[in-house]
Amino acid sequence: MSAVNVLSGEVASSPQAAGTTRRRLVVAWQHPTERSICPVGILSFDGSRYRFHYIANVRSEADFRPFLGFPDFAATYESDHLFPLFSQRAMAPRRPDYRRWVTRLGLDDDATPWEQIARSGGRREGDTIQLFPVPRIDEGLLACSFLVHGIRHIPESSLTYGQENHTISRDELEEELSRLHPGDRLLLADEPHNPFNPRAILTTTAADFPLGWVPDLLVEDLHRVGERSSIDVRVQQVNDPEAGWHLRLLVQLTAPVPEGFEVFQGDHWAPYDDSN
Repeated sequence: MSAVNVLSGEVASSPQAAGTTRRRLVVAWQHPTERSICPVGILSFDGSRYRFHYIANVRSEADFRPFLGFPDFAATYESDHLFPLFSQRAMAPRRPDYRRWVTRLGLDDDATPWEQIARSGGRREGDTIQLFPVPRIDEGLLACSFLVHGIRHIPESSLTYGQENHTISRDELEEELSRLHPGDRLLLADEPHNPFNPRAILTTTAADFPLGWVPDLLVEDLHRVGERSSIDVRVQQVNDPEAGWHLRLLVQLTAPVPEGFEVFQGDHWAPYDDSN
């Protein structure tokens, strides 16, 4: 797999293996009509250079086309600067609403573009790209932060979990969100009757009130962790309705994992290889 320096257009040396300091984001694509989420690449940063490569999973989505600026599925793209496709998803400090933006993300005023897109998911209105940080695993403990997904759909859904049906109004949901504070303990609940994903996992209050869903990209690995009671989920940031549904609730998750446990593993996560 060749490495392309996007500043010169020349083939660069092969990237080093991901080390402990390398930060990685899964780049996912949402089908514009089916709305399914498909991981298609990995964006990484080692503190000095950025790299992007597609993964083998792109073969599973016939409608996916290469991103602008990354035309070759088999190449690894490298740059000293965050690629425009991703940097445009961060906000410049000169913007008048910058401080409010980073506060909603639970970040400091000097947050870097990388920190912004890792926390926000890089979403833009009408866009099909989503970013998700690869969870850290250190000394047997998995850790990650994520924005709770699908909060706006809670009032529209009839939810069945824990042997009970739950129908929630928007007013009830807003009241529960208003009661949350950083550090509050939340729970996870399997939702096997979910019509879109029987592996779905709900995020709920300690009193079993549904708030939204764990991102689909994290679901399979959480099912491998084991008992839900071993997973610690804490409120990290709660935002008011003006922030939009996507930014309403940021949580931090930690979970003990067995020795050798790794996330996002399997052939479909391997770098794309056009020889296969």
